[in-house]
Amino acid sequence: MKRTSMALVLLTGLFMASCEQSPPPPSQAEQILKGEHKLRKMVERTETNSNISGGFFLFVGALSGGTTTSMLVKFAWEMNDGTYALSSLPLEKIRIKLDEDITTPTIKFRWGPSNHPQTLQRLIDSNVLYAVITAKESDWPIQVNLPLN
Repeated sequence: MKRTSMALVLLTGLFMASCEQSPPPPSQAEQILKGEHKLRKMVERTETNSNISGGFFLFVGALSGGTTTSMLVKFAWEMNDGTYALSSLPLEKIRIKLDEDITTPTIKFRWGPSNHPQTLQRLIDSNVLYAVITAKESDWPIQVNLPLN
């Protein structure tokens, strides 16, 4: 009786091991953003966005508005399918890694989960936590403007 139950446990274990689930398919963010991507062009831009809203009823009303200024880094990068895309990220989401052995500057994205399909720029805006740009020191000029106290 013991041999039969031991054989049954062994067979059950082998069966369970052979029925491993396959990993889930990669997300849209992973398919697009994974790996290191070659950079072709990169520029820094200041963008100003203004908005105004208001509401009126008879003679009473309210009006409000605001202006925001942000520094964006716009860049052309080679996607995993070999095509180039133009994208942008806020300056505070860019990190720089200096490497004297690199021949072509690259960008590598760190992203969070993606819940549903999106356009490329919307995917970058909502999922990219930060991006690491790897370049030679000579390709990244030093412009440090610190306040003197």
